[in-house]
Order: sequence, then C-alpha cells, then structure tokens
Amino acid sequence: LLWAVFGVLVFAVWRRTGHRATLALIAVAALPLTSFLAGLLRQLPFDNALVAAGSNPLVRYGVPCLTGTAIILALVRWPHTFERWLRRGLLAISFASVVVIVGLGRAASQDPAVVKVHRKPPGVAHSAACPSIVALLFDELSFAYLYQGSEVRHEYPALRRLSAAATNYMAVRAPGDETLVALPGYLAGRPAPKVRVAEAGLMELGEDGKLTPFSAAEATSLFATARRLGYRTEMAGYYLPYCSLLGRLVDECRSLSFYNASGVREGFSPLNPIETTFIMWPWQFPFGIVKNPPFARLQRGLVGELTAFARRPLDELQPVFRFVHFSVPHLPFVFDEDGYDPPLDPLRTSPDDGYQRQLRYVDRLVGEMTAAMERDGSFHRSTFIVFADHGFRFGGRERDKLHIPFIVKMAGQTVRSDVAEPQRGEVLLTQLVGSACDNR
Repeated sequence: LLWAVFGVLVFAVWRRTGHRATLALIAVAALPLTSFLAGLLRQLPFDNALVAAGSNPLVRYGVPCLTGTAIILALVRWPHTFERWLRRGLLAISFASVVVIVGLGRAASQDPAVVKVHRKPPGVAHSAACPSIVALLFDELSFAYLYQGSEVRHEYPALRRLSAAATNYMAVRAPGDETLVALPGYLAGRPAPKVRVAEAGLMELGEDGKLTPFSAAEATSLFATARRLGYRTEMAGYYLPYCSLLGRLVDECRSLSFYNASGVREGFSPLNPIETTFIMWPWQFPFGIVKNPPFARLQRGLVGELTAFARRPLDELQPVFRFVHFSVPHLPFVFDEDGYDPPLDPLRTSPDDGYQRQLRYVDRLVGEMTAAMERDGSFHRSTFIVFADHGFRFGGRERDKLHIPFIVKMAGQTVRSDVAEPQRGEVLLTQLVGSACDNR
C-alpha cells in the first residue's frame, strides 16, 4: 500500500520542477527510502558492527545530522542536479515493489502473526498424584541482576519470597546465548546449537553440513515427556512458531509475533502494516523516533496476552503442564514496577536503568501470578518454575550470559534448598517434568 501511494505521488509531481517539487519528492519518499535503507543494512554481513557503532552517541547523532546537512547543501548548491538524480534514484528503487509483491505471495502460505490452537486432549491415562506444572520463562532474565551472592536482591520482593520457599539452582547453564538457539533447546530437551532459519522454517545444521527440519517431537523432548505422563499440555510465547513446532503434542497454544503489530489487535486496521514497518526499522536516531511508540505498544500487548494465558485457572481434574515464554525483561523497556510507562527511548541499553526498571515489573508479574494461585489453592499443589533463556546481552553487571536463574517451587514445598552442582537448563527442565509425579 505504501509503495502504491508512493508511486502515485511521485508521478503526480514528476513534471514539476524547482525547489518545492524537489522538497515534495523528498517528503513523499522519506518512508519508502528509509524502509529500503533499513532492509538493505540488515542484509549486510557486518550488521552487528553497525549496531555497535550506532550505540556510540557521536555516531548515533552525528551521521544523521551530517547526512541531513549534506542533502540541504546539495539542494541549495546544485538544485537541478540534485533533483535529477533524486528522481532517477526513486525510479530505480521503485522496482523493489516487486519484492514486496513476491513476499506477500509467500507469506500467504505461512503461519499468520498469531496462531491459536485448542485441541481436546488425547485419551492418555493420568494419575491424580501428578501435580500441575507452571513454567514461566522470562526472556533475558539475568542471574547477575537478580541475585546478589546466593540471595535474590531486596528490590525484587516477590521473587525473593518465592526463592525463600523453593529450590534455587545456582549453577544452571542456558542452552544458548540467544533465543533462536535457547528455546529450541528447551523444547527438544537437548542442546540445539546449530539451529538456523532457512527455507521459511526452523532448521538444524547437521555434521554433514546439510540442513534438516528442527524437531521438538522426539520421544525424549519436553512436551513428549509431559504427554507421556498424561499431562494436558499448554504453550504460549512470542518469537518462534511454537504451535507449528509442537504440533499434536500441545493441546492449547498461542504463538505471537515480536514484529507484527496486528498480533495484539482485534480485527483489521490499516495502521497494522504501517506500524509493523516502523517496528522493523533500526532503533538508532532518527529511525527510533518513529519506531519506539508502536514497538512499545506491541510489547504491552504481548505481555498482556501472555499474562492472561499464564493466569488461567488450572484444571483440578487433570494435571496441566503450562509453558509460557514472556517477552520481558527483554527490550523494549516500557514497564516499571507500577506498570506500563514507556520512556522516550525504550531501546536504550546503556546505562542499564531501563532493563532494571523492567526487571522490577517481572517481579510484579511473578507476585501477581503466585498471589492468584494462592487464592484459588493451586499454588501449593503445583510445581512453579521461573527461569530464563539467557542473561542480559548488553553488558552492565552481566559477566556470563549463559549463567541463568532457575527457581523451582515443587508441589507442597515450603522450605528453601539450594543446588550448587552445574546443570544444563534444557536437561533440567525435562527432568523436572519427568519426575514431577514421583516428587509429590
């Protein structure tokens, strides 16, 4: 739609000349050109270097200012030459609209922004002795920020209270230092370090160098283990296509997008594709000025959807295994302990005050969740797990992104215990599910 409007407006002023026509072209082309540039930069092999350079205040503000100054000087000094080459450039990149059309065609056969699955559980025998399990994974929850020594810091009272009556695994290693690797590892119950996105799906690179589809349905995987024990299985999260990955192993599922604004809105809105375009822009100035508001709203919507899923009452007649992958405290940092309060720049990672603000909101979520479960009596009779995919990726206190918090309140547990032996997070989670019925 944006490309079509862009094309009409360009040709509407095509025959006009002069400064006003050129300024009109610049204004009309700003959005498509910015998106084109953003997409181009993301394809370059030194994308990480560009992100690092953009964190430098001198580069962050200096480059856009110099670019704007150069455009103004060129427009004033060589108006006709500038106008002529601007028109030629716009005409050249307008063919990129073909890429958009092809992309829309391919997307039509893929999963939508939100996938909702509801199935009647298969007739698997289950035991009333098996407790329900609620596993809450908070994206980028850091051990170094949460703990001081062996104690949860005082600024996180709900997590500190949970820790005081739970088992604290003090030496757990994450399956990977990024979500793309860590979450498949948790689902498969094994390390999955060579996961790639290819051929419109999640693939694993084998020892022979060939890509094969990633499988979360192996006999020893997390959800296969829960299914074998008779659990009703539930999964909700963002970023990965969980419902497709788990298939028939999951009875209730929500897969949400971290980039598509339509995922947290009911019904159709013409603003969805425009806001999604903004969300895909880089966070650096001046892109971030436009990107930040819709990205903040998307984060609020994601947390709202996932919180509602996590807080649904547990079935007393059949044990439930519920796994929820939250999008906080991962950026954008739009929450504090009082709720949604987005700053002007929610993607700023240094200094780390934004991350710490949002970590206090994670504490609030855990407190609200445990309080609701205590009121209906399900907290005592259930196993409750709080853990992470990896630590804070942007420095600060973080020294080891693979060292993650892993707090487990077993059904009926009221006394704290600590486990100091090294553990693998993906193996530990599957073991906890597999042995939950024996530990009641």
